[in-house]
Amino acid sequence: MCKASIIVPVYNASKTLNRCVDSILKQDFRDYELILVDDGSKDESAKIASAYAQADARIRLIQKKNGGVSSARNRGLAEAKGLYILFVDSDDWLPMEALKLLVREIEQKDTDLVIGDFFRVFEGKISQKGSIAEEGVITRDQYAEAMLKSPADLYFGVLWNKLYKRDLIEQYHVRMDESVSYGEDMIFNLEYLLHASTIAVLKLPVYYYIRMPGSLIEQNISLPKIINMKRTVIRYYDRFYKKILDEETYQERRMVILSYYLAFSTDALTLPWVGGSKDLGKERGADVPFDDTLLDSSIAWKYLTDQLTCRYLETISIRHGISVSETRILYLLWKLGRPCSLGEICSYSGMNRINVTMLLVRMTSSGLINRAVREDKKKPEGYIFSAPDFSLEFRQMENDYRAVCLDGLSEEEKQTYRVVSQKVLDNIRKRVALREERP
Repeated sequence: MCKASIIVPVYNASKTLNRCVDSILKQDFRDYELILVDDGSKDESAKIASAYAQADARIRLIQKKNGGVSSARNRGLAEAKGLYILFVDSDDWLPMEALKLLVREIEQKDTDLVIGDFFRVFEGKISQKGSIAEEGVITRDQYAEAMLKSPADLYFGVLWNKLYKRDLIEQYHVRMDESVSYGEDMIFNLEYLLHASTIAVLKLPVYYYIRMPGSLIEQNISLPKIINMKRTVIRYYDRFYKKILDEETYQERRMVILSYYLAFSTDALTLPWVGGSKDLGKERGADVPFDDTLLDSSIAWKYLTDQLTCRYLETISIRHGISVSETRILYLLWKLGRPCSLGEICSYSGMNRINVTMLLVRMTSSGLINRAVREDKKKPEGYIFSAPDFSLEFRQMENDYRAVCLDGLSEEEKQTYRVVSQKVLDNIRKRVALREERP
């Protein structure tokens, strides 16, 4: 049994399917199965999916007659074998760490559901979206209260920013309502939540959602028609609150619950003039594609290892609301485990003295680092790590980095890699150290 089953319903998705599947194959968490459910596509989708399935044993292609996205997802659920379920749409894609972060959160926090932020993509612009402000574990009732404040938000209604437990889905036979063509995601979530006790809120983006032609906004559907489509959903919505609230509270909140009829999504758009929007590709790290002609060069080694490290540092930065540069300095001080001078920090981090000085002032004032007391006044002033909340994440980051480097290697190859890497570093260190011996 694998840890996670990723279910992707596919219908006429030949233009976007490669991007979607490639993003899943690039996940740095490898213990998953990918179920591609072709729902009677008329384009090259089945051919593309079949090629992936033949190339990777973790991928299964299921072909069926066209029955709609709910039918395809239900078929995927029937075939799934993983402990957890993640839904992905064929026109969207995942950040490299998405599955790892979701699985880690549900296991470390021991919850029934994980919900994460997401990147909203629209016309080349991107912004991070999330309707619950604080990270942590909340009860179902707390989640339901938050949902009342913005019930139409994609954050609450969709499937793809959540990780579910398959045993709960199977125990209570939670399935997509195939008779519904609007709000089927929300109905599934409401039914699942009836059997969930706790939810982990992850303040990290785990999904890229791109609005495609055919949405309600682009169809210009009138308000009366939208309300008519919501009638089916409101029955589930109302029933959910009636079951989890006592009668008195339910009656007090009834009008708020029914306001779902007129609610609209506050996280549906990414607009160029809205603060926080960025150009797609610049949301994380460098947007320069790697040139394969550099593969056999020292430039490639430094660039790729720096990019991987930076990706993990960015994740920690987003979670704590600090810059990547601050996180890099924190990691350095944590790793050294001793006072580190300004000069050392500049050398190891590759940042200039002015920027580092400004960052150290800010980090000291926020309590992330402390100034080290020096008995020998002749030595330069030092700085020391003082943010224990980061320690676990830095250890996880190092484990994740090693896992990527050693992916696919046998135990013998791993041992050889460790020995050879140490010798290579020793050779480089001997040559670089010569600079210090010059007069």
